[in-house]
Amino acid sequence: MRARVRASGWDQCIVVNDQRIVLGRLGRKALADDDLRSVEEAMSPGPSTVRPNVRLAELQQRLERQGLRSALVTTNDGRLIGVVRRDAAAALS
Repeated sequence: MRARVRASGWDQCIVVNDQRIVLGRLGRKALADDDLRSVEEAMSPGPSTVRPNVRLAELQQRLERQGLRSALVTTNDGRLIGVVRRDAAAALS
């Protein structure tokens, strides 16, 4: 799995179940490790998410304030809609 994520060019992997409910996130550190842990063991469970009705300017401020490079967008029940990268959001403003 780590090799697949690295080959994709992404520096994180969002872990979802069959219904696309967000379970966790594998960040740069977890992906850089070459240990034998499972995804479930290596992921950070319950990552912070935002809803699709959050204004882009508000999301940009939040990402900058918290020093984050991206935000997960989910429905109220935790279903993944997408990932907003801070640099892409800034380009849209």
